[in-house]
Amino acid sequence: MDELFTILTRLLMGIGHLAIFLVAVPLLQGFIKKSKAFWQMRQGPPILQPYRDLRKLMNKEELISEHASWLFLLTPRIALASTLMAGLVIPGIWGWAPLSIWGDLFIFGASLGLVRLLLTLSGLEGAGTFGGMGASRELFLGLLTEPALLLGLIVLAFMTETTSLQGITVGLQSFSPLDISRILALIALGMVSIAEMGRIPMDNPDTHLELTMVHEGMLLEYSGPSLALLNFAEQLKQLLLLVLLAHFIWPSGLVSVSNGVLGALLALVFVSVKVTALGFFFATVESLFVKRRLFRAPHFLATGAACAILALISLWIIRGQI
Repeated sequence: MDELFTILTRLLMGIGHLAIFLVAVPLLQGFIKKSKAFWQMRQGPPILQPYRDLRKLMNKEELISEHASWLFLLTPRIALASTLMAGLVIPGIWGWAPLSIWGDLFIFGASLGLVRLLLTLSGLEGAGTFGGMGASRELFLGLLTEPALLLGLIVLAFMTETTSLQGITVGLQSFSPLDISRILALIALGMVSIAEMGRIPMDNPDTHLELTMVHEGMLLEYSGPSLALLNFAEQLKQLLLLVLLAHFIWPSGLVSVSNGVLGALLALVFVSVKVTALGFFFATVESLFVKRRLFRAPHFLATGAACAILALISLWIIRGQI
């Protein structure tokens, strides 16, 4: 009976893990927009506006280009499913991931890479100029961001001696916040996350100028429910990256099954505060900086990759772990 109770408890926690992510996705997006409006000294849209936008798109008619194939319609569904898969390997408020296995940091990277691949292909499906331009830019940035992202995660994996994101989160609790390898790896992950989320200075998610679009350029041919799914998948990726960064920066406050409902609620509040603080930080960065030109993007991403490489070197010199 005890074993059955544990299985049912973990099943319910896994469902709650996904449910919290799905409910909080538009809320985080609304908070970031509200934070940007605060720095720009304007009222801005309501925090709940992303929920209304998704509902409006789901009720609209979907228009499909005559040049599009089955891949065009399948991409939004696979993109959302792949992003949800990435969410299943990220530790939630309870400090564990429903699909925590050995090497799941590579599953996380592969899930995000699959979404990028499908989006670039679907951007070409509509036979439009701006879709192809956005697809080429997305691949160009992806070529620079994905190695730096994986290298930053690998540094933390070497430090904690595990390739599980859950194990990395738990293992970082025993390291000092001033550990030089950890600081460099987190700087690298933070800089790469800006590019992955399509935020300034790498991209402007609120732009309406087609010539400056990167990620949004691939979505110009989409409408209705498909556009809603793609927007939701992008916002979900943003939440997952912020949750992962929050756990790596401040891994304390996690609970286990034995802590009960009260402990889970306290952990939910604690993680929410950490993610909200990170969201406000990135909104502040967007308000203080301007979008970089495309040919200057490698300089920014190369800095992040250099931080990850320096973290790897410092780990080898100081600890001799590699």
